[in-house]
Amino acid sequence: MLKDKMETILPTDKTNLTGRLIAVEVFIMAAIGLVMGFLGPFGTYVMPLGWRLAYWVLFIIIGYAIFRPISICAVWLQDAIAIPKWVAVLIGTAIAALPMTFLVGFAMAGMRFDPAFMGSRFLPLYLQCAALGFGIYMMMELLFRTNRGTGTPIDSHSEAQEAERPQPVIRTVLHKRLPIGFPDSILALSVEDHYVRVHASDQNEMLLMRMRDAIPETQPIEGMQVHRGWWVAKHAITESRREGRNLKIILANGLEIPVSRSYAGTLKQMGWID
Repeated sequence: MLKDKMETILPTDKTNLTGRLIAVEVFIMAAIGLVMGFLGPFGTYVMPLGWRLAYWVLFIIIGYAIFRPISICAVWLQDAIAIPKWVAVLIGTAIAALPMTFLVGFAMAGMRFDPAFMGSRFLPLYLQCAALGFGIYMMMELLFRTNRGTGTPIDSHSEAQEAERPQPVIRTVLHKRLPIGFPDSILALSVEDHYVRVHASDQNEMLLMRMRDAIPETQPIEGMQVHRGWWVAKHAITESRREGRNLKIILANGLEIPVSRSYAGTLKQMGWID
């Protein structure tokens, strides 16, 4: 219910989309901060309630500002050198926890640098910050997605190609989540952090939902998942291309989508690619 309501507040204006999505995530972080403030973990329960709530909300949001971009870089690292997802997450957590530890230690020392902080007190606080950051990451993972991938910006499509390849008119359950006027023909879905980007011929929109929930709502469009972060419609595929050992499929709107080796054989058997 909460997730559906948050989806309805997402704007249709692409220029404001990123800011609104960040605002939703900051709102969730503030809510987590309030919960932590009431619980008072890591020895903060001795603080007065008001100060404790302010302390946790502030530092959870600061932690979000540190962990969020580093988690995105961890995903890029995962794709670049083909390491397991959990390894990339742990690397990102370990890096992001370092500046967070210094900030928390600075605050705990009365907004001053305490040389003793670099001694035996450093490691326990660092591990606490890392554990908290990793825990929040996993909570967001469970709430909003089970797959992670990198999105590809939509390219300008060829009008001549579109004219030669008329798109079928198919309304899906997913269209109920999309703004009025979104094209009937859905070409692809891609995962971007906690969101699914829905691609049409000349428009795309982001929805706050998981890929595994979005795919069933594309029915009756015939399509399949071709990568951990991509689903494509059969009618959208125009050609396939190999670059060394990597396989890509090209869609009618010019998108180039990577195909995982585990899916390549199925696509060939079904006759979707040569």
